[in-house]
Amino acid sequence: MTKKDITTDDSMSRDIYTGETELTEMGNLGNEMGNPRNEMGNPRNEMGNPGNEMENLRNEMENLRNEMGNLRNEMGNTRRRMSRLRDGIGCRKYGLLLATLLLVVATPLFATGDEEAAYAPALPSIQLGQSTLKLMGYGQSSYAVTRSGGKSENALTMQRFILMADARITKEISFWLMYDFSTGKMHEYYAQYAFSPALKVRVGQYKQPFTMESLLPPTLISNINLDESVAYMAGIAGDPCFGIGRVGRDMGVMLTGDLWIKEGRPRVNYSIGVFNGAGMNQKENNNQKDIIGQLNFMPWKKTTFSGSFILGTAQAQAPSPFNCFAQGDNYRRNRFSIGADHKNRVLNFRSEAMWGNDGGAKSMGWYANAEFHLTGKLDLVANYDYLKRNRDIDATATHNWIGGLQYWLYKQCCIRSQYVFKNRKSGEISRSWVTQFQIAF
Repeated sequence: MTKKDITTDDSMSRDIYTGETELTEMGNLGNEMGNPRNEMGNPRNEMGNPGNEMENLRNEMENLRNEMGNLRNEMGNTRRRMSRLRDGIGCRKYGLLLATLLLVVATPLFATGDEEAAYAPALPSIQLGQSTLKLMGYGQSSYAVTRSGGKSENALTMQRFILMADARITKEISFWLMYDFSTGKMHEYYAQYAFSPALKVRVGQYKQPFTMESLLPPTLISNINLDESVAYMAGIAGDPCFGIGRVGRDMGVMLTGDLWIKEGRPRVNYSIGVFNGAGMNQKENNNQKDIIGQLNFMPWKKTTFSGSFILGTAQAQAPSPFNCFAQGDNYRRNRFSIGADHKNRVLNFRSEAMWGNDGGAKSMGWYANAEFHLTGKLDLVANYDYLKRNRDIDATATHNWIGGLQYWLYKQCCIRSQYVFKNRKSGEISRSWVTQFQIAF
């Protein structure tokens, strides 16, 4: 074989080798191309996970929409309840006073104004436009066993069931209502304008500023009943000549305020006003006006010295038992009082002395009340009360002793149980055991 032939064979071999090599490389390339196809399957498989996540997200969004729907339903229910509340109490943005007056139609034994708000637990207020309305109330019921003149009696009594509304129309203007559902009588309704803490003008029916005890809410008086001397002198009860059911309230115009404010509290409080003199829910009956005033001095935080007076003319609802005037006559009715009140961690003590003149019949009375704090909730109560309707006649004197306990369930909610001994110079001696349940809101 020639050299040329060998060369040709080598070329062919190289060509064959080259072809085989290229075929091998093409096969490898085909395998490699197969791998991307296999690998492409992974993204498709992996694409399934975003789909699941999207489904979960859609489910969460659906749950969120359901929750928002429930919230909208609750907000709608709240709006409907607020609407019913506004309709129930008859209050609108600019009809606050009139509508509240239609709701509340009468009221109880309470104080001349700021004392009422002080007695009650802190309550949320209803906002009506720029006005604020607070509703408060309390109830007192009792069970008494009494023995007098050889006879025994027992009775359950609803003493008071009071609803109060305090409307703050602006910073200066306010309105107050008190209604007693147990008697169906309006006790207080007045408007007040505050020029400053030192000067407020009050117009309407409210408690006359005479004696400290008569101005206290019954919820804060440890006696189940008022002292007889205070009830008589203040025209609350026990004076048939002045009238029954007057409860120490009257129509009038009064100036009141706090003076000498130091360290955030006043040292002096005053009240002075002009009143009809006819009593609660009564029309003027003699064209005469009573001048009534009170001055309180508080030198220390929990100590008060007080003085008050009534200078007036009343129309006799019954003839004088001392032949001083006849029924229907106008007679002079003057009153004066001095007293003190002190509180500390161990004891609350209050005492007042009073003098009166009813058409020439001069009376006097005094009381002393003490509350000993045995524990944080339990108090021991002791009280002495003396009244003499005519200082010239010993038979008109009455001595009252009270002893008992009071247990505070919660703030102004308590149970009182007391023994009461009444010794009348002209009348039967009586002994009573009285238990009272009180709840306030």
